[in-house]
Amino acid sequence: MATLEIFNVAHGQCSLISSDSGAHMLIDCGHNGGTGWRPSEMLARRGVRWLDELVITNCDEDHASDLPRLLETVDIGCLTRNPTVSGNELYRLKASGGMGAGIASLVDMTMHFNQPAGSLAAFDGMTCRIFWNSYPYDFEDENNLSLVLVMRWPGRLGIPGFSILYGGDMEREGWLRLLDRSDFRREMHDINVFVASHHGRYNGYCPELFEWTGLQPDIFVVSDCGIQHATQETIALYRHRARGIEHNGTLRRVITTRRDGWIRFHIYDGRARLLTSST
Repeated sequence: MATLEIFNVAHGQCSLISSDSGAHMLIDCGHNGGTGWRPSEMLARRGVRWLDELVITNCDEDHASDLPRLLETVDIGCLTRNPTVSGNELYRLKASGGMGAGIASLVDMTMHFNQPAGSLAAFDGMTCRIFWNSYPYDFEDENNLSLVLVMRWPGRLGIPGFSILYGGDMEREGWLRLLDRSDFRREMHDINVFVASHHGRYNGYCPELFEWTGLQPDIFVVSDCGIQHATQETIALYRHRARGIEHNGTLRRVITTRRDGWIRFHIYDGRARLLTSST
């Protein structure tokens, strides 16, 4: 069995995949400035001293704010990020607008971790496909250079399996560029959970992603706090695109860290059980 947790880090993102074999993958490392919750402290409390993978889906501070403390807490086997942006290029992209401590640590890490994106290890049979736009050929802004991850766990006895799609902070223009790729369009089949890009903001919503591929997940997850920066104007749009799942006696199509707190999926034999801190 594997466990996928999406933590309440306000306007940011942090998820952890843990396997029965003891492997751990952290997807982004934002923290919650309001509650004081940090992934570095959570991992220390659990006795985790080694991360097999750290994935940074977007090179903004809200996806990396706890990285300095994380590096003091755990050792990291592999850093996975957009491989077309070097450390020096990331520094140039971020320095002009002011660089937070998390991104500064990420710039330093890129000088020492050279593993290409796509090297993600399997977790209890999980496979992962990673897609990105190229710098500077496709885009020069961090959001449209986000990583898009599709992770799948195999099913058994006729059960199709469980899958989750992370959109990073991808905006509509970046989604449209990825949709030019036939392998990306094919990968949009049978998605159970879609972590909405850019924290549910309208500029991350791309209707063509659904209309051109037939994508219809069971449920969307929005990682964010209260409405800000036009965030969560898309809740009704996403709700229209989801099939829905039963949770606490209610059919839910969108869940948010703002309303539901931390979100956990227990994955086993191609099935996933949803729990939230509001359960």
